[in-house]
Amino acid sequence: MITQRGFLVLFSGVLLLTSGFSFVNFYLVLLGVYLIVGLVVTLPLFALTANLAGIEVDRQIDRIKVFSGDFLRIRVTIRNISRRHFDFIEVHDQFPETWILAIGENFIASRIEPGDSITFSYILQARMRGKYYIGPTEVIMRDRLGFHYYKRTLKSHTEVLVYPTWKDVRRMEALGKQRQLGLMFGAHRTKTVGMGTDFAGFREYVPGDEFRLIDWKASAKSRDMQVKQWEQEKNIQIICMVDSSGSMGNGYPENTKLEYAIRAAVLLTHMGLERKDLVGTCVFSDIVHGMIPPGTRPNHMYDVLEVLAAAEPGGWSDYETAIDHVIRKAKKRSLFIWLTDLEESPAPLLNAMKTLVANGHKAMVISPFGPWFEAPVGQFGPVEKVLAEAVSEELWERRNKIARALARFGIEVINVGPEDFLPTIMKTYNQAKQKGVAMY
Repeated sequence: MITQRGFLVLFSGVLLLTSGFSFVNFYLVLLGVYLIVGLVVTLPLFALTANLAGIEVDRQIDRIKVFSGDFLRIRVTIRNISRRHFDFIEVHDQFPETWILAIGENFIASRIEPGDSITFSYILQARMRGKYYIGPTEVIMRDRLGFHYYKRTLKSHTEVLVYPTWKDVRRMEALGKQRQLGLMFGAHRTKTVGMGTDFAGFREYVPGDEFRLIDWKASAKSRDMQVKQWEQEKNIQIICMVDSSGSMGNGYPENTKLEYAIRAAVLLTHMGLERKDLVGTCVFSDIVHGMIPPGTRPNHMYDVLEVLAAAEPGGWSDYETAIDHVIRKAKKRSLFIWLTDLEESPAPLLNAMKTLVANGHKAMVISPFGPWFEAPVGQFGPVEKVLAEAVSEELWERRNKIARALARFGIEVINVGPEDFLPTIMKTYNQAKQKGVAMY
């Protein structure tokens, strides 16, 4: 193929040839013919020698699974296993457009001798969660004059999975170490009176109590038989339902309703596992894209992260299909936390909630309100939120009707924006932990 320099030479030759005939100038015609013939003759000669069969490319990546915002180092090695030398060779390693090239360059131009190898490396920053591909690697060979080139793809792509951001968990842990979260760490345990290990108090003896539970000192002081009571800590089971329908993708790329729902699901799962609770996650739209049943396995957090990383907005919200799928796998009583924008028809949602309540489960809805996500975080203050509600009065009234309908089943709907989405999920979990909702 002809390079830009080659096309420039061709254009110059045609221009000189035309000018020579126009001005009846033999020298211009001769120079034009020389340029055109030289370019045409060198093309088949280059084609005969353009062979990249002796070039091998190897790409090494330090990790294939990273968190959003993390850095990834890529190392590319080019080897010449043939017996010929290449005067000028270019190697370009492609990477996703949304990523940031932090250090180095993703290409190299050099001369390579027989049996030699050249290596270059660069560092990328993964910006957003999802599945991405590093590559392919393109190798370009040019002639010495730079008129022609031959391009070939030698290395296929490498898949990299980017987990949702972990910064919210880091921020929560940092605040916890500084004791700025108050009662959230350690004190929010669900306790019931029973055969536990923590002393709860005394009560009067009733016939049928075991004699070993009688505290004789307390009985002597009160002159009535007193029995010791113990507290038994209970855990709760939570299932986070993440709506990934098309409407959840509205907003700025890193400020969509779906992105905040995924961040909330990551935070909820981490908090639950830290306190030995069972937390499951379901990502759904018109189909169930992924379901991680509640559990406490060592890799449970990473299983949830992989399901959330692959979530993409699309389709519509089929609440009934999602709840039927989850109930078959969740045999124990659970608290269902729905992260959905309530922009679909309310009838399927109400039917799903009826099924859920009929099976003995509890539920609540944390619903992102669309207009609050149409501007960067921090731009909407209290006044702007009121204005957004006024502009979206019809949508707001519709949400209120759905909330009143769900209230008949004892299901609360909380409207949230970017600023209060994550604090709301933390508050919801703590309240459920205190009240002992869905204990197992």
